[in-house]
Amino acid sequence: MAEKANGHTVGPAETAHAIIDARWVVAVRLCITVTALLSVTVCTFFGTEETAARVSFLFTPVAILFVLNAGSALWLLVAKDSSVFFLAHALIDVPLVTGVVYITGGSASPFVFLYILLVMVAATLVSRKAGLGVALLSAFMYANLLSLTATGVIPPADGINSHHIHSAGLAVQCLGLTFGMLLVALGTSFLRSRLLSSYALVNESQESLRALSSEQDRLLENFPGGIITTDLSYAVKNMNQTARLLLQIDEAASEHLRLDTLLPFSKSNSPADWISRESETTELEIFSGQSGSPTTIETHCKPVRDSIGNITGLAFFLHDVTLLKTAEEKLELQERMARLLAEQQPKNTLAAPLGELIGESGIMQKVFDIIQRVAGSEATVLVTGESGTGKELVARAIHYNSPRASQPFVAVNCGAIPENLIESELFGHKRGAFTGAESDTTGLFRQANGGTLFLDEIGELPLLMQAKILRSLQERSVRPVGATTDIPIDVRILAATNRNIRKEVESGTFREDLFYRLNVIGIHLPPLRERRSDIPLLIHSILQRTCKGKAIPVLSPQAAQILMSYSYPGNVRELENILERAVVLGGEVILPEQLPDLSTGSQPGAKRSARPDTLIIEDQELTFPVNLDDLLATIEKRYIELALDRTKGAKKKAAGLLGLNFRSFRYRLQKFGMGAEGPTHEH
Repeated sequence: MAEKANGHTVGPAETAHAIIDARWVVAVRLCITVTALLSVTVCTFFGTEETAARVSFLFTPVAILFVLNAGSALWLLVAKDSSVFFLAHALIDVPLVTGVVYITGGSASPFVFLYILLVMVAATLVSRKAGLGVALLSAFMYANLLSLTATGVIPPADGINSHHIHSAGLAVQCLGLTFGMLLVALGTSFLRSRLLSSYALVNESQESLRALSSEQDRLLENFPGGIITTDLSYAVKNMNQTARLLLQIDEAASEHLRLDTLLPFSKSNSPADWISRESETTELEIFSGQSGSPTTIETHCKPVRDSIGNITGLAFFLHDVTLLKTAEEKLELQERMARLLAEQQPKNTLAAPLGELIGESGIMQKVFDIIQRVAGSEATVLVTGESGTGKELVARAIHYNSPRASQPFVAVNCGAIPENLIESELFGHKRGAFTGAESDTTGLFRQANGGTLFLDEIGELPLLMQAKILRSLQERSVRPVGATTDIPIDVRILAATNRNIRKEVESGTFREDLFYRLNVIGIHLPPLRERRSDIPLLIHSILQRTCKGKAIPVLSPQAAQILMSYSYPGNVRELENILERAVVLGGEVILPEQLPDLSTGSQPGAKRSARPDTLIIEDQELTFPVNLDDLLATIEKRYIELALDRTKGAKKKAAGLLGLNFRSFRYRLQKFGMGAEGPTHEH
């Protein structure tokens, strides 16, 4: 019994839920049955004997109706609404209400209004026809009740109706009630149709809104760029899948976040700043994931406005431009390399003969600035950095750009001197001070008198020697081995190390007081992989120096690409060795085959282990599909070959190096067809 409202079909179940809550229906029905049951109970057990005799026969039917209505009410709470259910109960309730009216006074009963309530329920929950039908049935039942009571067929429930009732009055009363119920049925059905129409419109609007919201969510999720919407305090409201992947955020964790904690905003980036430059693009660098590698993103912001134009939030559009930036940087570096190779002379940044210490990167410019600032002072300088980064070049640059440039520069590798000779080498000795001391020596401190003493790899010094050097620095004097008096010196100390001296101090292998005495000014040299923009300039300078005036060979694009992408664990010293090898083996053009195998370190993510025959590669540019079994088998076979080579064919020892028992090792030899020849035991 569905009806249509504005072209949309609305079922009775929707009507029940939309217009009248089922709980109201339950309440009305229970009120009627409770009223009837109480009336019969009072008349039966507390009324006169005459009254009890007249109504006692109604007690059982009313009690049964009460149980039925209570059960149906409970069923209504858990079952789907049905027009048949409502109509059936309305028809059942008509005789029930008639009984209530009879018990409570007939024509003078105060519960006649219950008929109107039944009509309203039928017209609202079922249909107009049902409302009219219940109205006519109610009028018929009420008229028969009054007629039978007036004619004496059934006695009045109490003395209230014992007076004479005129037929004309009964007719008018029944007619008035009938017309009233019909009007109520028509009015209620009219209101019902209007409510259904409104409900259909609301439902249609909600469906359209849900469809629009779903379409918007789908578009946002499938948008190729990242989109994040926030309120004016940067609290994240929505974030699409691209943005979550870009920022490495789980969907469940994307709630209760603030955008200014996800992106490296400047303190001056207020919402008003973003809105004022909504057409501009801002470039940000973020670090996400376990690799810690930076990701470059471009973002621009658009204000979110409500229907009247007020700004209620911000929408940020993110684009990953890391690969584009990398390609641009590579192209720029290659262009610079080609331009530099066309030049005849390298650019020196400091005084001669220090052309090797070059660089155009921002980090190297800062190093040059510090060198120029400290060169004119007498401050002690500690230079740190990986092996091959040019720590001695920095020390020479400081010396030759200082007032001591005309005096000696003495460099000593502290790790290369035997421990029993360090004191003699540094401070000198007297003749006969120890076995083999046939004459007096001045020592390196006194050789550098008036100039600079460079203590390279000072972290290799034993603790006892560290204490003696500290005393010499503080007293500005030395005592040769075997001497009894101190000799004054005028030496500027520069030191360098590739160790983490702070950790050495914490572990007790380096004196804390000496560290602070040396680290008056600290200069840290970055590894070559952190200043790749300097590689073209370094290649140019190294080739100029290696060729010594001869024609500089042309670097092929493929070889240039290999040199630009290599990670250089040996830093500048390794680059020098690679280019020297290429010049010796090559001709007028340096080709990739004239370079050593750099594939193991060409990616920044490649990591060298403590053992040279072990390599862990983290390659983020793998191409799929791959045959993992074949790949693992190749690696496994390679390790077996290396182990056998290391043990000169001794299988049991090779199995031990690989952490295998001999049976498993022999199985792998058979698996890879490597034969059973060769010694089993080490001889």
